[in-house]
Amino acid sequence: MSSIAQIISHSKQSSHATVKARRQHSLPDHIRHAIVVVFGEFCGTFMFLFMSFVGTQVAITNNVPGDPDAPLYPASLLYIASSFGCALAVNVWVFYRVTGGMFNPAVTLGLVLVGAVGPMQALIIVPTQLVAGIAAAGTVSGLLPGPLGVANALSNGTSIVQGLFLEMFLTAQLVLTVYFLAVEKHRATFLAPIGIGISVFIAHIAGTNYTGTSINPARSFGPAVVTGFVGYHWIYWLGPFMGALLSWGVYVLFKSMEYETANPGQDAADEEKANSPLPSSPDLSFADRDTHAMNNQSPTLPYVQTKSNHEMANDRSNYA
Repeated sequence: MSSIAQIISHSKQSSHATVKARRQHSLPDHIRHAIVVVFGEFCGTFMFLFMSFVGTQVAITNNVPGDPDAPLYPASLLYIASSFGCALAVNVWVFYRVTGGMFNPAVTLGLVLVGAVGPMQALIIVPTQLVAGIAAAGTVSGLLPGPLGVANALSNGTSIVQGLFLEMFLTAQLVLTVYFLAVEKHRATFLAPIGIGISVFIAHIAGTNYTGTSINPARSFGPAVVTGFVGYHWIYWLGPFMGALLSWGVYVLFKSMEYETANPGQDAADEEKANSPLPSSPDLSFADRDTHAMNNQSPTLPYVQTKSNHEMANDRSNYA
C-alpha cells in the first residue's frame, strides 16, 4: 500500500511540475497574448475569406459563362450566401475562445464601443484583418484559373448613396446579432456562431445583387488590392462603420431600458422556473397578483391559471 501511495504522490508532484513549467514563458504575458490574438485573427480571417472567395468565384464563373458582370441567378446567389455564412460560422466557432472570432473591422468597432474589446487591442486586430483579407484574395487569385471576380462593385442602377445605406443596414443586422448572441451572456451563447453565420447569409441574399455585399471592410479591401480599387470603394468602409454605430445606438437604448425585464425568464434553468405559477400568498393584492402573473407568463402563451387533475375531478363530482 505504501508503494502505491508513493506512486500517486510522485504522479501528483510531476503533474504540478508540468503545469508550473507550462506557465513559465520566456515572453511577458501581454506580449504573448498579443501574439495569440494577432495570429488567431489572421488565421480565422484568412480561412473565412479564403473559403468564401473560392465559393464566390465558383458561383460567378458558372453563373453566366463569359459575363462575370451578369446579375446572379438565384442558385448562384444561394451558393455565395452559403459560402460566406457557413465559412464564417465555422471559423467563429473555432476561434471564438481564442480571439473572439471578429474577422471584421466593423464588428471590432462595435465591440470597442461596448467595451468588449480595448481600443489598443483593436489597433492591432484591424490591420491583421486587412492583411488576412489581402492574403486570402491573393491566394485565391493564384490558385484558381481566370481573373479574380470577387471584388465588391455596385450593380447597374444602384447609386452610391443607395449602396452606402444598404451596407449600413446589412452591417447593422450583423453587429446586432453579435451583441445579443455573443456579447450578452445567456444560455444560448454557445450557439452564437450559428446565428452570426445566418446573419451573414441573409445579408448576402439581400444585398449581393446591388452592392456585392461587403458588410466587412477587410472583405472588400483584400480583393481591391489584388484587382484594383473602384472610385466609390470608400462606401465599403463608411457603410459598415455606420452600421456598427447604428447597432451600438440600438443596443445601448435597449440596455438603458433594462430590456431583460420586458420578457423575463428567458434564461431560467428550467421550464418550471421560467413559467413559475402565481403565488397564493394572502399578502398580495389582486393588482399585485396580476402584475406577478404578467411577469412570469410564457413568452408565447398567455397566462392561464390552471387546476390540478384532483381539483377538476372534485369539480365534476360536485356538479354530478
